[in-house]
Amino acid sequence: MTSTSAVRSMHGRFNRLLMRLLKIGIVGTLLLMLAAETFSSSADDRPPMVSWLSWVQVAVSLFVIGVYVWYRPGRKRWIAAAAVASLAMTGLDMVYDQGVRGVGTAELFALGLLMLFAVRHWDAPPGRWVAFATGTAVMLIGFRLFDEELESAAVGGTVLIFMTMTTVIGFGAYLRSMDKLRRETQEEVRQAERLELAREMHDFVAHHVTGMVVLAQAAQVTNTDPKKAFADIEEAGLAALTSMRRMVKMLRNDAEGAGTNPLGDLAQIEDLVERFSREGTDATCFISPELAGNTVAPEIAATAHRVVREALTNVRKHARGATRVRVVVAAASGNGLEVSVRDDGRAARGKLSDSGGGMGLLGLGERIEAVGGQLRAQARPEGGWETAAWLPRESAVPAE
Repeated sequence: MTSTSAVRSMHGRFNRLLMRLLKIGIVGTLLLMLAAETFSSSADDRPPMVSWLSWVQVAVSLFVIGVYVWYRPGRKRWIAAAAVASLAMTGLDMVYDQGVRGVGTAELFALGLLMLFAVRHWDAPPGRWVAFATGTAVMLIGFRLFDEELESAAVGGTVLIFMTMTTVIGFGAYLRSMDKLRRETQEEVRQAERLELAREMHDFVAHHVTGMVVLAQAAQVTNTDPKKAFADIEEAGLAALTSMRRMVKMLRNDAEGAGTNPLGDLAQIEDLVERFSREGTDATCFISPELAGNTVAPEIAATAHRVVREALTNVRKHARGATRVRVVVAAASGNGLEVSVRDDGRAARGKLSDSGGGMGLLGLGERIEAVGGQLRAQARPEGGWETAAWLPRESAVPAE
């Protein structure tokens, strides 16, 4: 799992570096294009640099390129400023004809890139009119670039600009749809996580509160020292609070929770069994040494912890007269592990649903199947009940 995280981090850094180099290349090309357009000329024409208006156009082009360089999502107002500046510059060029070729090719390309952002962030403030203003600026910039005397060249250039802008708009709309799909997917993942956390919260509460109820009932029918009974109930309550804090830390992504799996792991199974044993039932736990370390994926360890927790909760609720519970987590064939919880109690009278049971095993089975495992819950021939699960050591669901 650690190597996978390292690969993801390296892949992310490589993508960021690639995008940065691509942006540097685009900006460098635009600046070279602007310089060549400003200082170059044909045999019959003067270079644009001889006109003061051309230097104003250069300044506007640099401003538009700068907006592209420093644009970030949420700064759409700068796109609006670039579009308005370009439109004003085109109007000024139409009023003051200096008799030289206008400057604006680099500005045209930069506006096209800003058009992509304006369409992609269509609903961002200050509004959708920014995309229309940018498109208008792109279409009207041809008055600066094309000689009015060459009508065919002007028409052809305008058509080319229109086709290019249409392509940019289409690509921007595609990116916008992908952003929307990504947000919807993230929301679905968050909803699934919230449902999973709700199930986990229910299991934590059911496990610990059931323990406190059992202790309180035992204190009423036995000659237990009241101080000891209250101390046991207090300890069970503190354990419940600890579990709740772990869950809250995960919800808040608190750095203090780092290093502890709030949903449980193999190391926490021993603590779970030990607390169960202190509540009046002889419970022992064995975890195979070869499962120590990082040989089991975190989600598999959390699932194993949940199997034990659900089984112990069911022992409290439904196993009448249970005196012994054995919990074993051992390596199994097929690069897997087996979690088993066996008791020597008798089944409760009546339907399981009458005492509030049944749904826990159903949810547990769904979770085990989701990671590629199998659940078995059945009565033992020699008496008692067995809850066992085979789990792979690595999740069957590939990491994204």
